[in-house]
Amino acid sequence: MKKLAFVTAIFLLSPMLIAQERLQLVTSVKPLQLVAHAIVADLGEVDLLIPPGASPHHYSLKPSDIRTLQKADLVIWVGPEMEQFLEKALQRSERPVLQLLKTEEEDGDHHEHEHQAASHKEEEHEEHNEHDEHEEHGEHHHHGDVDPHIWMDPIYMLEAAEQIKDMLQQQSPELSDKLEQNYQAFKRDLLQADKQIQQQLAPHQKSGFVVFHDAFSLFVEHYGLNQRAFFTVDPARSPGAKKLARIEKILNEPAVRCVFVEPQFEAPIVERIVADLPVNLGRLDPLATDVSLSQGYVGYLKDLANSIESCLK
Repeated sequence: MKKLAFVTAIFLLSPMLIAQERLQLVTSVKPLQLVAHAIVADLGEVDLLIPPGASPHHYSLKPSDIRTLQKADLVIWVGPEMEQFLEKALQRSERPVLQLLKTEEEDGDHHEHEHQAASHKEEEHEEHNEHDEHEEHGEHHHHGDVDPHIWMDPIYMLEAAEQIKDMLQQQSPELSDKLEQNYQAFKRDLLQADKQIQQQLAPHQKSGFVVFHDAFSLFVEHYGLNQRAFFTVDPARSPGAKKLARIEKILNEPAVRCVFVEPQFEAPIVERIVADLPVNLGRLDPLATDVSLSQGYVGYLKDLANSIESCLK
């Protein structure tokens, strides 16, 4: 069985990095940018590689992206399970890299140091267009054996924030105290919000719902929600007729209240099915597209919780 782990790339501290006045970070996806920004705050900038509206599943690097990576003091990504397009570029890069997801088989590769993350339940299933018979029972399928949408779990992101803080403190020891203060503030706000969201969603744990894209299972597990099915693992792949028939049957169950679509993807099939059924249509954004840096990762979690609560009422 594979395990989730945090991975820190080994790097040499150069005089240039130590002397640099402002930190320059790059993250692959918006939720990681929100976390990194909480740690960096006014000490520097955190650039986002994948622009709003684009998907990490199918993104291609542009020359401007390569230049951005080459200037970074630290590059933060999930790993090849999520951003496969980044793997070769980061292998060739000499910039410091923080990879947040790693499988057991990769241990020891690329001279990386492992920091073990909290263990989560994993189900080993392969995804096929018409062979998802068990997903009605709450099981999840992903591109590999682990769910790469790790930003959906606030505890993972608290650990990620600590890793970011530790690496930046190594690079810029003169900023160590300020980075620690930023991390402690983020930790306090996140744990408080997590407790509030637990209370907010507790009355809705038995209400069933269906999502368009299997991106939310870690959020669902963390808050004890009742996701009954998903339309697709890969948003670029349309569900087949058998799967649609199974989902329509689920949507006719009395306990199922809502279907969630995503702003990044058109889902006319989903909307057409829901139009004839007594369920609500809601929106969940797995990439925090409209969340500002001032709202931050904590604001993003609250937005997800509010959207879920509103649709399940």
